[in-house]
Amino acid sequence: MNIRTIKALIYKETKQIRRDASSILVAFVMPALLLIIYGYGLSFDIKHIKIDLIQQDSGKLAKDLADAYTYSEYFSTNIVHSTQEAKGNMEAGNTMGAIMIPENFSKNVKKGKKTEIQVVSDGTDPNTAAYIEGYATGLFNQFLMGHRRPGGPSINVLSRLWFNPTTESINFLMVGALAMILSIVGTYLTSLVVAKEWERGTMEALIATPTSIWEIIISKVIPYFVLSVVSLAFTVLCGVFIFGVPFEGSIIAMSLTSSVFIVVSLLIGLLISTSAKNQFVAAMGAVMVTFLPTMMLSGFVFEMKSMPLWIQIISYIFPARYYVSGMRTIFLVGDIWHIVLRDTAVMAAMAVCLLGALKKKLRKNLE
Repeated sequence: MNIRTIKALIYKETKQIRRDASSILVAFVMPALLLIIYGYGLSFDIKHIKIDLIQQDSGKLAKDLADAYTYSEYFSTNIVHSTQEAKGNMEAGNTMGAIMIPENFSKNVKKGKKTEIQVVSDGTDPNTAAYIEGYATGLFNQFLMGHRRPGGPSINVLSRLWFNPTTESINFLMVGALAMILSIVGTYLTSLVVAKEWERGTMEALIATPTSIWEIIISKVIPYFVLSVVSLAFTVLCGVFIFGVPFEGSIIAMSLTSSVFIVVSLLIGLLISTSAKNQFVAAMGAVMVTFLPTMMLSGFVFEMKSMPLWIQIISYIFPARYYVSGMRTIFLVGDIWHIVLRDTAVMAAMAVCLLGALKKKLRKNLE
């Protein structure tokens, strides 16, 4: 390989990126939009759920429990006087559930008897129904611990969550956003740009020159690698300083894992564009190979263990699964090196395989 040739090719690619406004839009505007969507628009923490509160007991403890639900950030309560009224509100779509405090509630709590409330949810939205049940149960248990029967056994419950104590969904969504952004900038952008060169004929002209296959690959990878690193830095800074995402690990661990993932994404984009040689086909290929697996099969949104075994096995061929796992550990836990190095090593092996396939594919085009 000739260093002067590589520098000249990199200079050419850099000028092409500067002339192509779509590259700048994909590299910076789209990550900003994704950050806004994931940071503000997408959240698994449902609050202010509209419910009806049916209070059949007028005692002080019943009123205290009603106040606990009324002033909770999770519910937006509406006081009704009968179950029929609550049912009508749910049927009309005005509320998502109802909580009934039964008669003799206050007396039963004072006497230490078995005390229950009734929680009814709208089953047309199972996710929200599950949240209503969980929130209502949690508030009820807290209330009972604060109003235990005098002279009864002492109860002391300590609840703690490790690694994400605030349970804010943005803390783990940010890692998925990183994978999405780097996939877009790496695979999607690279596949489109190179496919455009195939359509215009400039790629054939480049291959016809005395440059080697490795010089072409390196010249294509380095400019978009730098662009991806800038997008990575922008996303991480926004996540930490704007959205308050914790960063427990080190810059070294994050840089190592992200660099390997970026290289893999770039090589996938080059391989797609080399095979497709058409922007539309390349775009569809990038979506199918990177965007959708990153969203569905990386653990970003959906828990992998809840999927069928054969789907879990397929997910291991996609680099996003390892990147999300490694980066989530770095952000929320810290530098657990055996996890970070394991995930990075798998992605590095993928990069080697992709390099071999790409070199073979480009060599075929030279013949």
